[in-house]
Amino acid sequence: MKTEAPEAAEPLSDLFVRLLDPARGRTIALREMLDGLGERGFGALIVLLCVPNFLPFSIPGFSALTGLPIAVMCGLLLAGVRKPWLPASLLDRGVDRATYAGVVRRFLPHLRKVESRVGPHYPALTSPLGERFIGLFGIPVALLLAAPIPFGNPPPAIALALLAIGILERDGRFVIAGYVAGVLAFGLVAAIALGLLGAGFAVLGS
Repeated sequence: MKTEAPEAAEPLSDLFVRLLDPARGRTIALREMLDGLGERGFGALIVLLCVPNFLPFSIPGFSALTGLPIAVMCGLLLAGVRKPWLPASLLDRGVDRATYAGVVRRFLPHLRKVESRVGPHYPALTSPLGERFIGLFGIPVALLLAAPIPFGNPPPAIALALLAIGILERDGRFVIAGYVAGVLAFGLVAAIALGLLGAGFAVLGS
């Protein structure tokens, strides 16, 4: 008897496109993102939240709106929780859909390129125990993302997105890249913060 192959999961890039539909309203809330994920889980939600932070400049409110929920997600991973959950106070917060769409459209070609190359590798890194380590590492990176540091959003966002794609596609190569990028993010953001602090002292002293 011939069995049907299981239906492939919807590519994350297609989910992004659906969320950008202006007919869905002027704002996009975290609740709408979570409802649209289906079985995609933690990895998809974290990528969705990271994307607005990839720009080389900060959009007011995005760092806290995205970083704090990611920190919650990482805490749930650390605790071994299998289904994403966020408090209502975060789920009901929204951002302008057109602004979000502008950022996402710049990111989509890169995401589609990544989707064509991912696959299961180094399964131990994305096992239940591996996900707990990802959660432990991701909490401080997410809090770094939430910090209101000018130009400091992209480095931790890239690290978290790599970790999330690793979870989503069970690809340990992306998890390793995420760990490396996370360590580098702390160094880069510290350098940015020290540079801004030094510039501030110089202005005050002049």
